[in-house]
Amino acid sequence: MLKKLLVAPVNLLVKPFPRAKRRLDEFKVNIRRWHKLRYFIGDITQAKRFMFWAEHDASYAKLSAELIFQYHKLEKGLCISGPKRFFGRDPVLATCKLVARWHRAGFSTNDPVYIGAIETLRAYRNRLDETPPPSHEAASIFTALDACIDTSMPSAPDSSTPVPYRPTDGTTEIFDQLCKDRRSVRSYSDVVVPLDLVQDAIAAAQLSPSACNRQPWLVHIYRDPKQIARLLELQNGNTGFGHQLSTLIVICADSRYFFDASERNQPYIDSGLFSMSLILALQARGIASCCLNWCVAPDLDQRAHQQGNIADHEKIIMYLAVGYASANALVPRSPRRTPQSMTTIHDN
Repeated sequence: MLKKLLVAPVNLLVKPFPRAKRRLDEFKVNIRRWHKLRYFIGDITQAKRFMFWAEHDASYAKLSAELIFQYHKLEKGLCISGPKRFFGRDPVLATCKLVARWHRAGFSTNDPVYIGAIETLRAYRNRLDETPPPSHEAASIFTALDACIDTSMPSAPDSSTPVPYRPTDGTTEIFDQLCKDRRSVRSYSDVVVPLDLVQDAIAAAQLSPSACNRQPWLVHIYRDPKQIARLLELQNGNTGFGHQLSTLIVICADSRYFFDASERNQPYIDSGLFSMSLILALQARGIASCCLNWCVAPDLDQRAHQQGNIADHEKIIMYLAVGYASANALVPRSPRRTPQSMTTIHDN
């Protein structure tokens, strides 16, 4: 109301003067643009609160992320081709320290993150028989490895690393058809998708790549119609079909999985990769979906966290409508640009 009282007289004053009105309109546009930049304040605040690792932090989220971050360096080193040489002094010592912190924190030794770390250390220890460390570093490395690797703990073949690359044959046509058939659906039947099918699709999408394999994505599945309605009220792309949804997924990224603010874009990259895999995994199971963008003001984002019981350290990436398409569902043709228009080939 106050805004209208202040702006209306100015608009009337400049109306007879076209040049002045154009300048005023440009000024308003710039003010609105600068006003939107306040959205970054929330990003900065969240990064400061959650996106820095500290040695005293014993939370499962940060400790597991840092452990994966370190031992995955060893995994990658074990896969490098060419003449073999010693590598990995810093990450192996860091991994061993993190394993010790894991024990002090009392986390399960049956956790796949822990098992992955131990199996990687075993593989790295075997590699040292071929490429031993320099003599002045050998004692510290072998002492750390001996303290970490519990010889009484049976090996876990399903977690052993590295493994041979396995090319996939005979699926080109199937995958191409999957991509062609996938469309954003905005008409859903009242048949509820079985939860186990959704969970199977999530398990397949879990194999998506991520920075240092940290897998920062988190999935919230909502099945209560009232809660779905409250969440959809905060999103402006579900008009006309949101009321049909019996399943809504909110995909988030755990900010605690990233070591500092230099990784500020990585939550979106990693969770975007996961989201696309999930969409295709749902499509492969006959389940339709529709991406619902999450481009909202900070206050709406906070309300969604509250309505969805989503923790503050979880960054909402997107909503995903999920369900069976209605019998008469129509989808946009959605023509695509030519590959040439988006491709630049850099070739000598």
